[in-house]
Amino acid sequence: MNDRTLAALASISVLWGPLCLAQAPPATVVDDFKPASTNAPGSEYPRVNPEGRARFRVNAPNAESVVVSLRKTALTRGEDGVWTGTTEPLDPGFHYYQIIVDGLAVADPGSDSFFGSSDHRSGIEIPERGVDFYDAKDVPHGEVRIKWYHSKITNAWRRCFIYTPPDYDRNAGARYPVLYLQHGAGEDETAWSKQGRVNFILDNLIAEGKAGPMIVVMDNGGGSAIFRNRGGAGGPGGAPSGGPGGPGPGRGGPGGLAGQQFSEILLTEIIPMIERDFRTLTDREHRAIAGLSMGAGQATRIGAANLDRFAYIAGFSGGGLRLEGEDAVDPKEFNEKVKVFYLSMGTKENIDRFRQLCEGLKQAGINHVAYEAPGTAHEFQTWRKSLHGFAQLLFKDGPDSAAATAARTQPVATPGDSPSPGAGRRGGRGGFGGPIELGPDDKPAFDDPPAGFNARREGVPRGEVTMVEYDSKTVGTRRKMNVYTPPGYSSDRKYPVLYLLHGIGGDETEWQRLCRPEHILDNLLADGKAQSMIVVMPNGRAQTNDRAEGNVFASAPAFANFEKDLLEDVIPAIEARYSVQSSRENRALAGLSMGGGQSLNFGLAHLDTFAWVGGFSSAPNTRPPAELVPDPEAAREKLKLLWLACGNKDGLIRVSQGVQRYLKEKNVPHVWHVDSHGHDATEWANNLYLFAQRVFK
Repeated sequence: MNDRTLAALASISVLWGPLCLAQAPPATVVDDFKPASTNAPGSEYPRVNPEGRARFRVNAPNAESVVVSLRKTALTRGEDGVWTGTTEPLDPGFHYYQIIVDGLAVADPGSDSFFGSSDHRSGIEIPERGVDFYDAKDVPHGEVRIKWYHSKITNAWRRCFIYTPPDYDRNAGARYPVLYLQHGAGEDETAWSKQGRVNFILDNLIAEGKAGPMIVVMDNGGGSAIFRNRGGAGGPGGAPSGGPGGPGPGRGGPGGLAGQQFSEILLTEIIPMIERDFRTLTDREHRAIAGLSMGAGQATRIGAANLDRFAYIAGFSGGGLRLEGEDAVDPKEFNEKVKVFYLSMGTKENIDRFRQLCEGLKQAGINHVAYEAPGTAHEFQTWRKSLHGFAQLLFKDGPDSAAATAARTQPVATPGDSPSPGAGRRGGRGGFGGPIELGPDDKPAFDDPPAGFNARREGVPRGEVTMVEYDSKTVGTRRKMNVYTPPGYSSDRKYPVLYLLHGIGGDETEWQRLCRPEHILDNLLADGKAQSMIVVMPNGRAQTNDRAEGNVFASAPAFANFEKDLLEDVIPAIEARYSVQSSRENRALAGLSMGGGQSLNFGLAHLDTFAWVGGFSSAPNTRPPAELVPDPEAAREKLKLLWLACGNKDGLIRVSQGVQRYLKEKNVPHVWHVDSHGHDATEWANNLYLFAQRVFK
């Protein structure tokens, strides 16, 4: 993608900057730099350290200025004429960059080259801690083949890159389903295999039994030269038509005719060629189309217009459906023919617009899966994670609906916990998006918070959010938790503590990313509506790899295991590090969705540890009411506040309704707050605002 495009997207994004902005920068740079995996063979620079910093070394003795485009990092000239410098921590994933020498942008000779932003440029991979689904592993590997063909439509030579699964050549009698996968603007047919690592993603999923063998076809959808302001020869689109030995427009037709006619090229040339030359399953149920950014728009438009050709459609960071006008889709026909309609976006992109799009689809009755990649922007880390999730839903045989399949296997939720319900979604204990039946008790107990309640307000004292590590004996590793300390925190006084738990698709950063608890607390404290408190946001997935990746529903046992980690590791670590009041009356536990179920399960099981318990949109991991509160008299005596809340548009409301009815029957005092929201960040932020005002009083 073009740098200016990324900057523009960042400027309209409504989410917040990287988590590192909320932490104090380290006093010293961790001096454990290793050559980047994206370096040219034998190159020692650039180098990357565990913090995500990149260190550069450029030999330019006659230069007056050398700057790396990443964070506009200025390098320093040494006496030997070698320029060196280190960036601030970069987001995990793949980044294009250039070296700017005296104002001229050039490639870094130490880096491999990647076609993006309409030219070949350098790139660097910043590893993401605990994430390896796109790495080369010791598993059977497929192949990426190059297929040249002559297009009669463009009268030019073109090529496509084709991934074949590990057993393709050995299993000569087998036929395979096909995914047609498109790149974004300013990129070409090499993007998914080189920057996106599609082959390793599929190799690993197939080896783990999470996806079936499939062929993936990556062709040039046009737009490769869209960001090139210079004309003439010099690369795709600028040279005359050439054969296989020359780049010419035949290789991609970027930005011109091939872009306008890609649908015709795909349907009448590419698909017939693939089905002629490769062993494929040729029915619509075994054909999928997906793409990123510009390619997402192509995939969703072509797929929706050709439901007789495709049963699986996906758009990563783009795409959608026309719901009105001449080309509007018929929701009934679409739902009957499309097994999975998958949309995704990074939470650092224009996430509000994405949520509005998904809400429009829901209102139109169109089944879909929506995935939000946590903490990523308009970049390959978002698209790798999106492909990783989509590939697990493809070509599933059997009677299950796509919706039920998605509810079991979708990797991360919308907007941060479980798959976006879409329309008519069923599946799972309690069901995602199950039938909603409201009773006379299911009404708001409080008004919604005022506008701006979770926005940063000028002129109010501010607390701090710090990422803290602790030794977990339960898991056997060092783990992380996000900790808010109130304005004016001092070891001279002692503070109560609220432990705040995330959902199944989140981690220790989810509350801050989605709801901004630091702003909620700062504003409440400034208005005199809450007690000064410490808020601890741990990772409720108590396992060695605690990242939200792959089939997160398979990590449910780790959420149950967190009970021990919380009681024996997290709380002792907090009470050893911070000045806290350690009595049960000064300890609260609350959470959203899966974390809401954890809070009810753990809090009500340990009334000697917690006096304040809250469950917001509690998920089906919540224990049956009689198990939650086996001794109503003890609950009445020990609980200072028991808070249950859920939106009346949330298909999981049945979980909380069952608990509320039991509490009412047993005369256990509680708050039951049902507002007009869904299973979303608005619901969770609102309830934190209300809950925080009522604890520790």
